[in-house]
Amino acid sequence: MKYFDDLSFRQIAEILKVSESTLKSTYYTTVKIIEEKILL
Repeated sequence: MKYFDDLSFRQIAEILKVSESTLKSTYYTTVKIIEEKILL
């Protein structure tokens, strides 16, 4: 949603009905995990 639909964290949080801080935390944690997997 962030890249394909060009939505802000706030907009995505409203759609998913979660807090913006929860969304950001989950997003950055997931990005880090993906980056680690790619670099293996």
